[in-house]
Amino acid sequence: MHIARDADPLLLPHLAAGGVRFVFDGPESLRTVALAGTFNSWVGNACMLERVTPTRWTCTLPLPPGRHLYKFVLDDTDWIADPANPWMSEDGQGNSCLTVCQDGTVFLRRRGLCADAPGALYRDHQALPSPEWLRDAVVYQLSVRAFGGDFDGVRARLGHLADLGVNTIWMMPIHPIGVAGRRGTLGDPYAVRDFEAIDPALGDEDGLRRLVDAVHARGMRIVFDWTLNRSSVDHPLTVTHPEWFQRDREGNVMYAVPRREYFAGFDFSNRDLRRYLVDAMCRWVERFGLDGMRFDDSDITPTDFLDEIRAALAAVNPDIALISQAYDEFHHLAACDLTYEGGTREMLRRVAHGEAGAREFAQYWNESTYSFPRDALRLRWLEEKEQPRADAVFGHDAHLAAAAVLLTMDGVPHILMGQEFDESGWRDWTVLFDDWRLDWSRFDHAAFAHFSALIKLRARHPALRRGATAFIDGLPDGVIGMVRSLDGERIAVYANLATTATLPDGMGVPLYARGWDQDAGSLDAHGCLVAPLR
Repeated sequence: MHIARDADPLLLPHLAAGGVRFVFDGPESLRTVALAGTFNSWVGNACMLERVTPTRWTCTLPLPPGRHLYKFVLDDTDWIADPANPWMSEDGQGNSCLTVCQDGTVFLRRRGLCADAPGALYRDHQALPSPEWLRDAVVYQLSVRAFGGDFDGVRARLGHLADLGVNTIWMMPIHPIGVAGRRGTLGDPYAVRDFEAIDPALGDEDGLRRLVDAVHARGMRIVFDWTLNRSSVDHPLTVTHPEWFQRDREGNVMYAVPRREYFAGFDFSNRDLRRYLVDAMCRWVERFGLDGMRFDDSDITPTDFLDEIRAALAAVNPDIALISQAYDEFHHLAACDLTYEGGTREMLRRVAHGEAGAREFAQYWNESTYSFPRDALRLRWLEEKEQPRADAVFGHDAHLAAAAVLLTMDGVPHILMGQEFDESGWRDWTVLFDDWRLDWSRFDHAAFAHFSALIKLRARHPALRRGATAFIDGLPDGVIGMVRSLDGERIAVYANLATTATLPDGMGVPLYARGWDQDAGSLDAHGCLVAPLR
């Protein structure tokens, strides 16, 4: 992780006349410095800093309340995190972070936040109430084509998901895909050509309804993936309603995010556009009985529009759950139930590679928990669609140890299709641009059994889903230890991401163990132990 040391406080982003002031110090040889982030769709030349001394550059931006990610762009080439700001994004992409509070002040997550010294956002804000079912969810993300070929193929594999123990399916986009600028043979599934239709290659409305009914019959929930802030560049709306879209200087429909020429970006200042999108979402939820929606790239969508969506969808289904692909604290106040939380993955990776220890992991958990609104639910993951397989990040055995932490932590755990059986063909979501399928022939039964045992253990013990968390001190650096407590039940969890270690006594009969020597009281490298405390 990027850590600033002895930085001049004036170099940190701070409130100034006109907005948030950014400052960058660099060598005199620099020709240009720009600021790119979620606030300007990551355009590398949209916000140029002014040179005020031979080595110092500044700019001031009016930013709305909420989380903002950013980088400096040097000489149009080098994209770097802010050297003065120690707060790095949890998305694994090395972005600097800041949050603008509702009074315009700038919040930067600092060290030492905890229950006794929470941040202002935790102290002043309560997250919106979420559906009870979501608090017990384990989310499984799948592409219909990659997982089962079509709706009927996914329905035929629901037994696999039931055996695994997951209870919530996140179904990636099923809309027709744009043709103009298409990459690969099929194109990007997030380049939607018709928000009202189903890609005929996946099936029809009856097939989707049969799938949803079968999911519900198993006691599972289903969440629909919605591409929120754009369409494909050849969507008919670009012709019938050109005023709904962003335009370049020549007046052409465009999407501001670099290297996404096949998208057309929405202009959310248009009230008719907002009404059309909200109405379309409501129709999907009502017609098919969907339990939730996941919003793609919601970090560059106005929060007030997310609030509007929540109000409308909750009127159709009061038990609906909304997932935001963002790390924005303010999305929890009136819009979304879950925001992304990838910092757990990054910290576990650092522990596994000897770059951090158990103390730093516990410190991160406290700082992230007590900087968000109270009771905010976070979607925790080791894999997600824009990341490689966790085996590639951790190594296979360390991945299994990290999974033991993920599946016994607070929040809502997320599994990417194939993660549970060590499928190795996934690279990131761009594999879906062609007719890519999960390689079921590479099924690792031991990995599947490990995931299944932990997920089912989570389901049986409310303390692992909803209990308070306390980290265990005095362990070797590579061992994560925590106690989950609820209604008198106290469960200890140990995961060893390093070498063989001796654990403290005081535990009852293990609920689940891998690499545990009861007689010696030792846990093998990459082993895990879940046991009640006596």
